[in-house]
Amino acid sequence: AEDDWSVLEQDPSGFQQELISACAMEDLSSSSSSQPPASNPEHNIDDPAKPNYNQPPPRPDLPTIPLEEVQEHNDDDSLWYTFRGGVYDLTKFQQGHPGGLPRLLMAAGQDLEPYWDVYRQHFRGHVLEWIETHRIGNLGDEDAVRSREETNFGDMFETDPIRAPDLLPATSKPFNGEPRIELLTEDYITPNHLFYARCHLAVPDIDPEEYRLIVSGAGIRGKENAHTGKYKKKRKFTLHDLKTKFEKHEVVTTLQCAGNRREDLHDKDHKIFIAPHWVVGAMSTAKWGGVKLRDVLEECGINVDDIALGKEEPPEGVEHIQLEGYDSDETGYTYGGSFPFVKAVDGLGEVILAYEMNGEDLPRDHGYPVRMIIPGHVGARQVKWLHKIKLSNTPSTKSYQCKSYLGFAPDITFEKDLAHWPPARLDQAPIIHEQPVTSFVCNPPQNAVVGMKGATDFTFKGVSWSGGGRQIQRVDVSVNGGDSWTASELYKPIEQKYNHHWAWTQFSKTMALPEEVQEKLKRGEKAELNITSKALDSAFNVQPSVMAPYWNARGIAINHWYHVKITLDPNLPKGEIIRSEPEEGFANTPSGGHFDRKWAMGGWKLDPQHNTGMRETAPPAQKVENE
Repeated sequence: AEDDWSVLEQDPSGFQQELISACAMEDLSSSSSSQPPASNPEHNIDDPAKPNYNQPPPRPDLPTIPLEEVQEHNDDDSLWYTFRGGVYDLTKFQQGHPGGLPRLLMAAGQDLEPYWDVYRQHFRGHVLEWIETHRIGNLGDEDAVRSREETNFGDMFETDPIRAPDLLPATSKPFNGEPRIELLTEDYITPNHLFYARCHLAVPDIDPEEYRLIVSGAGIRGKENAHTGKYKKKRKFTLHDLKTKFEKHEVVTTLQCAGNRREDLHDKDHKIFIAPHWVVGAMSTAKWGGVKLRDVLEECGINVDDIALGKEEPPEGVEHIQLEGYDSDETGYTYGGSFPFVKAVDGLGEVILAYEMNGEDLPRDHGYPVRMIIPGHVGARQVKWLHKIKLSNTPSTKSYQCKSYLGFAPDITFEKDLAHWPPARLDQAPIIHEQPVTSFVCNPPQNAVVGMKGATDFTFKGVSWSGGGRQIQRVDVSVNGGDSWTASELYKPIEQKYNHHWAWTQFSKTMALPEEVQEKLKRGEKAELNITSKALDSAFNVQPSVMAPYWNARGIAINHWYHVKITLDPNLPKGEIIRSEPEEGFANTPSGGHFDRKWAMGGWKLDPQHNTGMRETAPPAQKVENE
């Protein structure tokens, strides 16, 4: 298995052809260009109080199909499914599912509900509305019960670590948790237990003694074959090797998920069909310790110095570093991605194989025993539980690379263009590596009531960051929603060099309240503030005011102004804060302080038949592992 790479090698004849040949089996002509069917008015996906909530609407116009016939449609030639008495044909969706065809084959011919009991993000109404457009029939009452009872599906997440209560789940399985953003400005370095956790799959439990890192591909010089005299293009390293054969290097860097603030793009007029729907807190900063990737490559025979200086070409035209983790789904499909080779060999790039986080062994949620850290790059490329590194002339063909994190134009939608993969113009959808400049106010928290008795000024704090090592030069702030602006005070207690500002900059501002607000408070009346910020980086990039120009169907690179709505109360002592949670147990909200669509912890507690919480069913004796 160590020699098998679930990454295909293609003729590098252009970016579009690489992605099409690797990620799609259908002809381009299968892409749908028509609008999706209209929704059924009898389909209740909005009112949980009604008994028909999330139930497929009556369809007497469709045939009744025997369960045995449904069960025969279980391969990539025909993919049928059942859900609460409905029968659905998703054959044309086989390459459109973000998790890939193996996930669809896993459930083909069976009932979806046992699978969705684990992956409850599917119970959010837009998913049910879309799948209803693929309905082809009904089950009889007895067959509907039997289909549900005969479908068995285990829970691969039962051995996941228990997380801290202040890590709020955008999805529970797999776990994707963001800290309450008011906590992000309490420390410059984010404590391990509050660092956002992005898990695409279940968290593996790896014995450090059995850990192996495999480095292979073009230019890698391994052991000599005694019979042929040739060298293998593969090297293996243990955790002990990494800790003893190479000099330790530390780097402070901010990580942000590519889809941070994704729920902002899932509003009343738009729908996002990929999870998790981060709200706002998928960004954190840590000091990572480990070994430089370029040192490991040099040990494997790569002349990193001359390549970095342009004196020598990369071996065999290498352009990409492909990565693969130990984490896998129920079908054995592993997580992976890739990033540019030039970043790996850059002497100042500081790409490391990290085994420490804030001076401690990596927590399980963050990649124990070894993960990749690529400063300045998007979190999705920084593979955790790192198992394989391969030097290649093509990018990774993992769906996480060539499907999930592409930046499409605003007119491209899942329903119209992406469900029947591939869309016509993949060349117009670049893969994200570096992220745009961003900032958001963290304190006071969204929807808070703030005591202002006798006060005439007001203090707030936030965080800002830009990808690619670009420095934050200024953060402007506003208390009237962006009608007027002033510069805030910046705080960065560490030194980082030009174009190597990997870590965030925190900001704060104490400013006099507008006169009309002060007059209102003097009369004993409450006053509303709309606080927002916009950061300027060293390339003079600045945050856009709204999302419309860059809305994209995958929900990535989100950086328009984040608005925090608060209430000032002249009858409460100055500085006292009364917090408000519009969703019980979830303090963070999208910009403006509310969810446009039903949230319920990313769908975890949305459906009345599946509404237990993750911690309610967790073993009570199991401790929080990353505290």
